[in-house]
Amino acid sequence: MASPRETLEHLLACCDAMYRGLGECAPRLSNDGYVVAVYEMGRSFGSLALAMREFLGADDVKPLAVILEVLDRAWRADESGAMTLYAVAHVLGPRLLVSLRDAREAVAEEPAVAALVERASGVCLDQVLKVAAVAKDQPEIDDPEWQHEAKGLVATVESSGNAESFGISH
Repeated sequence: MASPRETLEHLLACCDAMYRGLGECAPRLSNDGYVVAVYEMGRSFGSLALAMREFLGADDVKPLAVILEVLDRAWRADESGAMTLYAVAHVLGPRLLVSLRDAREAVAEEPAVAALVERASGVCLDQVLKVAAVAKDQPEIDDPEWQHEAKGLVATVESSGNAESFGISH
């Protein structure tokens, strides 16, 4: 089992990837409501990554590549931002939540680390719920090509060994 520090470093890599990926795609999106939501999501993950980075004293943690890849592919597939929101709510967010759940055991003996993991869980859940709020008034996407691209995002994380989670010590 990974140490609390190793666990937090891995979670930082995940959160930093969410921050960077969302921040990079937000200004490229065409739906104004989605732009605002993606910027806000990026800021939330950025604040979280900063807190983790400061706690660890770590400036050199590399963002998790598969998260960056999924977010990049999502905005390229659909510049409106709908695919990016799909990626957060259905591909990345749930896996990150499972990782955070699994991390609780590894950090239970370190109250300060456990508090950061709990904060991360709240941030991640809030972002998934934000997608639901933003998307509720949008029409359903019934485009076979869009659906194919969405399935491709899932295949990307699964083929990288992240079928259910991003782990806690990749």
